[in-house]
Amino acid sequence: MVRKKRTRFEELKEFPNVLESESVSPEDDWIRGHFGNDHPLILELGCGRGEYTLALARHYQNRNVLGVDRKGARLWKGARKALDQNIHNAVFLRIKIEDLFERLGGAQFEEIWIPFPDPLPKRRQAKHRLISPSFLDSYRAVLRQGGRIHLKTDDDGLIQYLFKLLEDYPVIIHQCENDLHAHEPLDPLMSVRTTYESRHLEEGRTIKYVCFSFVEAVTTG
Repeated sequence: MVRKKRTRFEELKEFPNVLESESVSPEDDWIRGHFGNDHPLILELGCGRGEYTLALARHYQNRNVLGVDRKGARLWKGARKALDQNIHNAVFLRIKIEDLFERLGGAQFEEIWIPFPDPLPKRRQAKHRLISPSFLDSYRAVLRQGGRIHLKTDDDGLIQYLFKLLEDYPVIIHQCENDLHAHEPLDPLMSVRTTYESRHLEEGRTIKYVCFSFVEAVTTG
């Protein structure tokens, strides 16, 4: 297993659709520079094996999708599949999400997807949740006006925490599902299942989904 991981890490360095944290800078328009066009941008945080990054890229062929994760072994799977399937509008960045936003230059994303983040249930962990106030402020800064945030989770506590936080923000809730799979979703993207989602469903858990946008995004560039 260790040898396999080493091999994949070496391959990642050669993948044309994988960027490393040290190669990106807010001074460069590195996302559009990679894609070579000005198509709308979508961001997935904690993309893991890339199930949603690839699904979004297939669904929105005139949009570009950035999948972010810190674990190269996971990224390898999504990046490899994208290459094998000739999916050119998806790119993966290996970086800690905490370090991502200082590498981005201004409001540029149409959507942010956060499928199954670690709920980090302990109170002392709250500031590290991907829906903590500091992260929400970062999302607000990089979203274009009206840009949407999508959260999927099986954790009731995380949903309750989110809605408590949103009391302090001017937001529009576009959709809220307490049991996403209780009925056939109209949006095909809601049928995409990550590794974690499939595991949760097998364990009999219900999947929650929230989509919201800030009434006023912060435009910094």
